[in-house]
Amino acid sequence: MTEETSSENPTVAQPAAAPPPARPVDRGSKLDWPLIRKFESLIFASMVVAIPFFAFRVVDLTSTNLAVRQTGVDLVKDLVRAKDISKENGLSITVCGRPATQNEGTAYLIQNGNRTIEEVLLPKGVNVVGSVTFDDTGTPTMPGASFTISKGWKSSHVTLTREGIATME
Repeated sequence: MTEETSSENPTVAQPAAAPPPARPVDRGSKLDWPLIRKFESLIFASMVVAIPFFAFRVVDLTSTNLAVRQTGVDLVKDLVRAKDISKENGLSITVCGRPATQNEGTAYLIQNGNRTIEEVLLPKGVNVVGSVTFDDTGTPTMPGASFTISKGWKSSHVTLTREGIATME
């Protein structure tokens, strides 16, 4: 008998083929998506919680700036009006800030002696400090008089020239 080749005889055992080499598992490049989604959710939730705090701060800054500016504009108009009243009627007119009382907030007064012509109430938290008196010709008795309008950290200044012209800074 001739020797048969193993390829012809299926009963002869063939050596097992070596399995392909196993690839090393690279755990660093595999992303943990559930953990990433939890982290994203945490970031989103913290942003949603933080937005009202920033919005409150923006509204507070804006309202403070507007209150101080509008009070300054009104004060300048009232100083011009007080100057005109003193000149037209030959009266001594005083415009001065008034601190808050127990029943009312801060204000500034337009007076002739002890008689109050007008009392202008200011927005909550706004203060006016200063005083000027116009003589019967409409000129300030104290040139360079100034008013300081403030609310919290924000302040503005209204000054009068020697001629009684009011300017806001």
